[in-house]
Amino acid sequence: MKKVTLILSAVAIVFGIQMIKPNQSEAQIRCSTDFYGNTRCVDNNTGSYSDTRTDFYGNDNTTFSDGSTMSCRTDFYGNYVCN
Repeated sequence: MKKVTLILSAVAIVFGIQMIKPNQSEAQIRCSTDFYGNTRCVDNNTGSYSDTRTDFYGNDNTTFSDGSTMSCRTDFYGNYVCN
């Protein structure tokens, strides 16, 4: 009986520590949308960011903090296509 109690106590302690310990896999990216519908996402770990704006034709144009860009649109079939 003592062995069962000891094993259950050990399992309870391990489980309790896992519940208290913060999850290290949480994303540190925060996004916000302004009044005009533009979206800015910032990675709190690296400071990298992206800005996305929708143009007159409905294309989503994204500029990244490293200077690269990406444009996305929805095609005739409803697929979201980026280049």
